[in-house]
Amino acid sequence: MANVKYNNFGAAIAKNDMDGVTIKAIFFDPSYTPNPDTEVYLSDVLSNRASGTTDLTVSSFTITVDNTDNRTEFDIADLVTGVITVPDGTNAVGFYIDTGTAATSEMLTYNDLLLGGTQTTFTPLGGTLTATINTNGIFSI
Repeated sequence: MANVKYNNFGAAIAKNDMDGVTIKAIFFDPSYTPNPDTEVYLSDVLSNRASGTTDLTVSSFTITVDNTDNRTEFDIADLVTGVITVPDGTNAVGFYIDTGTAATSEMLTYNDLLLGGTQTTFTPLGGTLTATINTNGIFSI
């Protein structure tokens, strides 16, 4: 699956001051296929959370203007789960603006978890999952 920006992404950033929001990450079950046309809120995708995972609050959220590539990059610190057991694995992470209510927390992106450039299903058994974020950030516009 390729990385996906949910269709409401532009509207979500337009009506939210990105400096003042809490962004969280949700790990997805490998069977999940995102639908950016109909999935707008966290409540639309909650049933696809990877078993054994909990959502992580992202840290070090930064917005950088990249004049060389003519885009704005949204970056975060690497994600570290702590010790978890994920029976069915995970192969993707989604990011959303957390309002404290799933029905109003807007989805931003779905990102493949890659190993050597290929989407990979990770199944840590009582281990720590660390997702190293690309140097260009989690998304750009």
